[in-house]
Amino acid sequence: MSETDLPGALRETLFRLADLFDAEGVVYMIVGALAVAMWGRPRATADIDITLRGDAERLESLTARAERAGFMLDREWLEWQPLLRDRHRRLTAPGSIVDLMRPRDAHEEGALGRSRHLLVEGRRLPFVAPDDLILMKVKAGRPRDFEDATSVLVAQRGTIDLVYVSDWARQLGVD
Repeated sequence: MSETDLPGALRETLFRLADLFDAEGVVYMIVGALAVAMWGRPRATADIDITLRGDAERLESLTARAERAGFMLDREWLEWQPLLRDRHRRLTAPGSIVDLMRPRDAHEEGALGRSRHLLVEGRRLPFVAPDDLILMKVKAGRPRDFEDATSVLVAQRGTIDLVYVSDWARQLGVD
């Protein structure tokens, strides 16, 4: 991913988040469209999706820390998402939206330990592994997510652990 692929505001936000998480010792991985851009076919996005390890209290403390670092918590979004309050926070920064999420299931918890560090403009950042990204996209189930999963599968053919993906797909009920 080059500087021309990642708009300035998104790049600045991503690096600020990485600095914050690294300073706090947070285990995290970049998921969503930015991960698809690394493993599959890039597509336009204005947000950064992060899965991080921790309980609801840890998510709350990281949100407070992010607010002190200049991010804004989208309280209206949180109010309209009552079932996600202990799992998900939406932050905003100039030109960017950030979704911080706790793992939804055992697969995502395990995926945090399988993340891979990739270079983004000279910085090593943790991204979800392509096998796990495919599973996350299939679980999400929107047409765009199926397209994303297909682009990763095609771009990474020969490197995807199909037994791993099939086993998890069966366990998750998305086979």
